[in-house]
Amino acid sequence: MPHNHAHDHSLSLFPTDDHDHSDCTSNLMSYAEQFCEKKGLRLTKLRRDILKEIAASHKAIGAYQLLDSLAANGKKLAPISVYRSLDFLQEAGLIHRLESTNSYFACQRNFEDDERACTNEPLLFLICDDCGTIGEVDGTAIESLIGDVTSKAQFAVERSQLEIRGMCLSCQQSETPGASHE
Repeated sequence: MPHNHAHDHSLSLFPTDDHDHSDCTSNLMSYAEQFCEKKGLRLTKLRRDILKEIAASHKAIGAYQLLDSLAANGKKLAPISVYRSLDFLQEAGLIHRLESTNSYFACQRNFEDDERACTNEPLLFLICDDCGTIGEVDGTAIESLIGDVTSKAQFAVERSQLEIRGMCLSCQQSETPGASHE
């Protein structure tokens, strides 16, 4: 029976060595279609193709890597088309952008209802420098600390995202540094 990520809150932030990533991709694509239909948003073929390409792993991909990958599959696109689709997918909360590397990855949060869509909440991204996998954490727990600091600085926050770099447990335990465990 496939693993149901939406109801297993103890699920590790990082995939295990026996992780079947096809479940992640199909769950995300199914959610994206339902979410866009419910919100009256158009999930065009191009947007769907881009989302599927980004969802191909738990790692981030740059816009030009994305262009190259799509071109290798016979889809020659103008960069502006890809950037517009990336903007749409990001605004919908289906993907996130890593500020530090200007790259994108699929939202990994549990999508149980609209309030869970990752659009306005503070987020923490745990990035493994060894394998490149990204874990996504709700940043609500540190929201008050951020609020205190920004309030004292009289700084109006538009969005909050914190990237923390390190090494995931699988890479810490692996005898082969950088081994993929998707």
